[in-house]
Amino acid sequence: MKSTRRQFIGQLAAIPVAVAFAGKAVAAPGPAWVMGSQSYSFRKFDTIGAINGVQKLGLNSIEFCGVHFPCDANDPDLGKVKELIKKTGIQVPCYGVESFGADEAANRKKFEFAKSMGIKILTAHPKPESFDNLDKLTEEYGVKIAIHNHGPKAQYNTVQDTLDAIKDHSPMIGACVDTGHVIRSNEKPHEVIAALGDRVHSMHLKDWIHGAEEEILGEGDIDLVAVAKVLKKLKFAGPLMVEYENSPENPGPDMKIGLANWQKAVDQVWKA
Repeated sequence: MKSTRRQFIGQLAAIPVAVAFAGKAVAAPGPAWVMGSQSYSFRKFDTIGAINGVQKLGLNSIEFCGVHFPCDANDPDLGKVKELIKKTGIQVPCYGVESFGADEAANRKKFEFAKSMGIKILTAHPKPESFDNLDKLTEEYGVKIAIHNHGPKAQYNTVQDTLDAIKDHSPMIGACVDTGHVIRSNEKPHEVIAALGDRVHSMHLKDWIHGAEEEILGEGDIDLVAVAKVLKKLKFAGPLMVEYENSPENPGPDMKIGLANWQKAVDQVWKA
């Protein structure tokens, strides 16, 4: 359950230096990607609870979002967050989704946060007027921007929306492919990934039934084998974050089923 920030700070002192991982980490003979979870899946939990939930899945990477702590290098509690991350051994390769606009100084603050945290990818919803300064900031900080598609009626709905946005811009600006929203947009995740190619910087792996609701990974319209095949072909090595928006009070059991479905597809592709 959610705790207040004061409770979080108090709980931190009780966290052991090492946290035992529950279960076996999702792995396969060949994939080079970083497997983890989006912290929004654990939005009903505090930061410690989110980390514990991810580690109970056998994963050791997490993409945090503003639900758990802000994208602000000057946040007074950020030092405690860093200490918690260090003590638990969790990896934080990416953060988001964050908005970006024309104000370069405001955007720079988010890159300063990423630098402070050692984060290499900011999952983003950039406005058109942000791209010129994002070209400069990504190169200056060595931090990538990954545009997150949000489905029908969103600015970044179809794959063409993202392709049009990144055209003629730094290769450091690419995509975070959310496979669930891809399905909502009546496109196929593996085809979207293939179309974006090496501009796929990260992924949110989730499932949906088109025209209906989110499903456990592998039980909706996603073709997990086709997704695994295209990732193998592209030699994708970025963060691949499982996200599950249902059952927010207890997402773990359904996520375990989804991870098992994904592992089965990965094993089939890498052993072929």
